[in-house]
Amino acid sequence: MLENIRIVLVETSHSGNIGSTARAMKTMGLQRLYLVSPKQPVDEQAIALAAGAEDVVKNAITVVDFDEAIADCSLVIGTSARLRHLQNTLIEPRECAAKAIAHSANGQIAIVFGRERIGLTNEELLKCRYHLTIPANPEYSSLNLAMAVQLICYEFRMAYLAEQEKPAPFSTIENIYPNSAEIEHFFTHTEQLYTELGFIQNQGVMPKLRRLYQRAGLEKNELNILQGMLTAVKKRLK
Repeated sequence: MLENIRIVLVETSHSGNIGSTARAMKTMGLQRLYLVSPKQPVDEQAIALAAGAEDVVKNAITVVDFDEAIADCSLVIGTSARLRHLQNTLIEPRECAAKAIAHSANGQIAIVFGRERIGLTNEELLKCRYHLTIPANPEYSSLNLAMAVQLICYEFRMAYLAEQEKPAPFSTIENIYPNSAEIEHFFTHTEQLYTELGFIQNQGVMPKLRRLYQRAGLEKNELNILQGMLTAVKKRLK
């Protein structure tokens, strides 16, 4: 289960944060680290702060952009402050861990941490099904990147250990959820068709549709039905 969970760091400013994150991950049994366009490459400081988790650092996968890091994931959870427009999708660490572990048997999961100073962009947040927030002291909620990763990874481990105590199911249904690339193809198709129909006339429509479909947690067969509906409308237009 933990093997299907990846930690994604977006545009980290300091290489030491990469090493500290790797150390936090390995202590809780996570190994898969993705780096999206880090400002500083892995260097001696990153290795030093990994403190025994050098393998996680050296095996980290560096990608160019956010979409590449999550393309094959069927569940993407982005870290966020308590933003008003995300209230319906905010979850806390324990709930996040439970959802991730439950989902890990059926697909890849990405937990995305944004830039140290500004976090994730609104565009990136819209590509996440859930938004993870840590209920820290509101008078002093300052957590550095590695602290936040450590806290989340601890909850993952606790959820994983609890899952191990449950009896094994007789069977599992694999690959029932579409990955991020498939979801993005659907959104692109939707935007093109609805614009052609004249339904989309301003930039506020697609973000709302994204949030709606992300909340629904579409399965592959459901997404195929929606794609088929779009294709049928497209044919009638022609």
